[in-house]
Amino acid sequence: MADKNSAGVDLTFRLASHQDYDAVMRISEGVYDDRDYLPAFFHRYIDDPDVVVFLALVGDQVVGLKAAILTEGGTAFIVKAARVAPDWRGQGIDGKLSGHQDEWLRQNRPAVRYKRATGFSLAEVAVAILKKKMRHLFSMPFIEYQCGPGLWWRQDPAQLAQLDTTVLPDAVPLQDADDDFCTAVQKCLPAEARGYDGKPIILVDWDPYILCPTNLQRLQEHNTIYILRNEGETSLSLSTTYPTPTVRILCCQVYASNLSTVLKHVLKHLEDVCIAYPTEVICVSVFVPQYELEDSVHGFFGDTLQMEHVHPCRTEGLVFESEL
Repeated sequence: MADKNSAGVDLTFRLASHQDYDAVMRISEGVYDDRDYLPAFFHRYIDDPDVVVFLALVGDQVVGLKAAILTEGGTAFIVKAARVAPDWRGQGIDGKLSGHQDEWLRQNRPAVRYKRATGFSLAEVAVAILKKKMRHLFSMPFIEYQCGPGLWWRQDPAQLAQLDTTVLPDAVPLQDADDDFCTAVQKCLPAEARGYDGKPIILVDWDPYILCPTNLQRLQEHNTIYILRNEGETSLSLSTTYPTPTVRILCCQVYASNLSTVLKHVLKHLEDVCIAYPTEVICVSVFVPQYELEDSVHGFFGDTLQMEHVHPCRTEGLVFESEL
């Protein structure tokens, strides 16, 4: 398929393959301040039958990329990994890629009804575009801190247990999830976290999924999932970790209604990653469901854990949806 960018340059589009890795890394250089997840995920995306990776080219040169993750039994897709080569930005290539992606999915995945995307509050231009084209569903505070291996609790992760001053039971791995479990967890989600079909949505490493047993089972393949039941409340946390060019990311989402339970989950995921990667610089990215917990979670990472705040201001992740 062919098109033109805003400067009248001919664009062509095709699906990506493993052989495109080097070209994609070149157009991604410097993305997310060298904390880009795509180097760790590219080959997995190519091999995954539920992910379609599109490229935009000028001649033989790769100038843009956009991926679609098919979810909900093929009835929805998540927009991922938008990239445009530095010399080609501001020329309408991302918009052309979006149009090609949508049309390809309409023709080749006719069951798709919904398109979902996420935005980062500091990416103001991208968020403004999403707000014009899609419906804003909900937002969650996004808290990000990092540290090297020299901190006291990094050298001895067992000491993290000393920071748990609650009398809560341990967070334990998710074994089986049924409809009753998901209904119980819904109480901890942001009130607005529902899609067009009214079903509850959770954010998992920047990707929005319907909260249901089928999705939780699938997410277990690449995520560590813990649950905690206490005094009638059921809470849920999910995390994944991956290397980037400069740091190891631990992305964690906690769905709980109070600070003690949130921190109980966070400590469990922190201990896991510290034991597994004792010498790496770790950047911890945490989504929490209530804004009233934000200040306390910041205080825990900054004051108690003595980690370095990555961003100079408060940030949030925003979730969008539209009909295709």
